[in-house]
Amino acid sequence: MQLADYLAINIFQFVLVFARLGVVFTMLPGFSAVYVSPRIRLIFALLVTVLVLPMVTALMPPQPESPADLVWLVASEMIIGGFLGGLVQIIMAALELAGQMIATATGITNALTDDPVTQEQSSIVIGLINMTAVTMIFVTNTDHFLLSAAIDSYNLLTPGARLFPRDMVTMIGALLDQAFYMGIKLAAPFLVFELVFQVTSGILARLSPQLNVFFVVMPGKIVLGFAILMVSLPTIILVFLHFMDNSLHGLLTPLRTAIPGR
Repeated sequence: MQLADYLAINIFQFVLVFARLGVVFTMLPGFSAVYVSPRIRLIFALLVTVLVLPMVTALMPPQPESPADLVWLVASEMIIGGFLGGLVQIIMAALELAGQMIATATGITNALTDDPVTQEQSSIVIGLINMTAVTMIFVTNTDHFLLSAAIDSYNLLTPGARLFPRDMVTMIGALLDQAFYMGIKLAAPFLVFELVFQVTSGILARLSPQLNVFFVVMPGKIVLGFAILMVSLPTIILVFLHFMDNSLHGLLTPLRTAIPGR
């Protein structure tokens, strides 16, 4: 595409594409973090919009004559962008659930720190897992696949077409179920550790009633929990990335048919 083609870009189509991708960018892992400047997100969203627009021009609807229709068209694109970004956030929620379970199992639920992603108080384990996962998403170029998912969404959710709220809610529910299952699966070693440790502590308490078992075993529980986390963290991140990849592939399966050149 030559410079003259970019200068002839339809402003209406540009705004329509930016309405969807701009919302998606505010919800992508890494870009949605509070420490990322809104100006940086805006610049990236604008650059990606310029690059994507020629690929989806054929799918753009004609400019509506009524201002009300134009507002609804832009609003529907923002809704779709929020829907796509929400799906990614649901996938990331599996890590939040797993981190909370791990923190509870290892006895460091009250060890809170400022989460650099949300700027809120959260368990130190959740912060560690989230930062590691986001780093690996960029290292493995999974962020490119997330952008590809947003671009390919134009085949299924064509601008100007009727929305399918029932199907969208069904998809969100199914993905929530999968994310909940994945969160439990990621924390499974720590759930087993918690069960064994509590049973062992109960037996010790029965054998030595005069011993303050909680005071004695709690340091060992924390040390063993961190040891298990150190060994299992690479596997946790690998399984999560595999889950994210499969989830996005499942969403994109019916989509890779209509965009020229893809």
